[in-house]
Amino acid sequence: MKQRVLITGAAGKVGSALWQAWEKQDTYTLTLMDVNPITGSSSRVAMADIRDYTEMKRLCRDQDVLVHLAYIRQDSLGKDPGEVSDIGASMNLFEAAREEGIQKIVYASTNHVSGWNERLNSPPRFSTGDQFRPDSWYGAMKGMAEVAGRYLVDGHGMRFISIRIGTFSGTYEPDGIRHCSTLLTPRDCVQLFGLAVDYDGPVKYLITYGRSANSDGYQQSFLDISGAVEVLGYQPQDNLVKTHLHKFLLES
Repeated sequence: MKQRVLITGAAGKVGSALWQAWEKQDTYTLTLMDVNPITGSSSRVAMADIRDYTEMKRLCRDQDVLVHLAYIRQDSLGKDPGEVSDIGASMNLFEAAREEGIQKIVYASTNHVSGWNERLNSPPRFSTGDQFRPDSWYGAMKGMAEVAGRYLVDGHGMRFISIRIGTFSGTYEPDGIRHCSTLLTPRDCVQLFGLAVDYDGPVKYLITYGRSANSDGYQQSFLDISGAVEVLGYQPQDNLVKTHLHKFLLES
């Protein structure tokens, strides 16, 4: 029986790459959710807001895995009365998932959780999954959601896998030298998130970075994917350091 997977933020770049590939592969029974329209899908589609707790409980019902990609963009960070920030919305969604019996959450996080490492050193300090050095409130809230995931694992026996995406543009072309280190290509993204959805091994809580191979004998990406490789079995197909870095070095 195929796993039933709910994807929030499914109209975005990452979400679209995932569901389009997974529908072609006929991998999962998908439910796609976003506040924006989703067109061209053969899966169940719902327009909803992750801040709507009642609706999130309904959508989480009879699902096996939650892939949480949605993000609440805002300037006031919850300062306005009644406004729900991204971390508040994520916590409500996680609780709805728990109450409805979902046992695994795959969370789209960001390298900005440890983004201060890029400001401390040049080249940047190596960022690992146990580091929390946010460079913004965006990074801080993503890190808070990872801490919430730790509670779900310890307190409720759930599984939580966080993928701190370096850069995702939906293309295979880096925009500059930095992207040669950080870019996650569409096919590597589909592989990595699919491995996270499928994983049922002994590790209950995992934070790893999401990038393509992006290294050679001389240049190593500063984002650690050892957890994805060693735990999930990730084998990235693209390596922007080998295929594109020399082009930018010649231009500089």
